[in-house]
Amino acid sequence: MWDSNPQIPPGFGTTGGPPAPADAESGRGLQLVRACADSWGAYRLGDAPTAHHGKLLWAECGQG
Repeated sequence: MWDSNPQIPPGFGTTGGPPAPADAESGRGLQLVRACADSWGAYRLGDAPTAHHGKLLWAECGQG
């Protein structure tokens, strides 16, 4: 998945980030992906003028 915002969201970067408050209606999706994935990561995109700008988030889940 990629989008045009280069900021890596909390919970998907190298640190876990703060958990979503108990009464929050959003903010847990990427933390759930990270918890279920065997490996995951994020990259900022776009140094060249013709490149896409933003970020790419990826996750690998095993078949177990």
